[in-house]
Amino acid sequence: MAENDRARTDRKPSSKRPNISPRLVAGVLIVALALWFVLINNRSVRIHFWIPWAEAPMWFVLGATFLAGAVTAWLLGRRKK
Repeated sequence: MAENDRARTDRKPSSKRPNISPRLVAGVLIVALALWFVLINNRSVRIHFWIPWAEAPMWFVLGATFLAGAVTAWLLGRRKK
């Protein structure tokens, strides 16, 4: 039992570095690049839906598309318990 106590005291204190996963870094990078891409594309475009046409700023179309993709990925990525 004395050996167990000594082993506990010989351990180095844990570092206070936050645990940042590569997945989080990749996600932040993708969002930053998408945001940059959306903001530099500011012309109006004509969009053809199935029958009607609409005109909207490109940043709106790109932002809506990115948001729809993110929501779809989130919904498909959820795991059932």
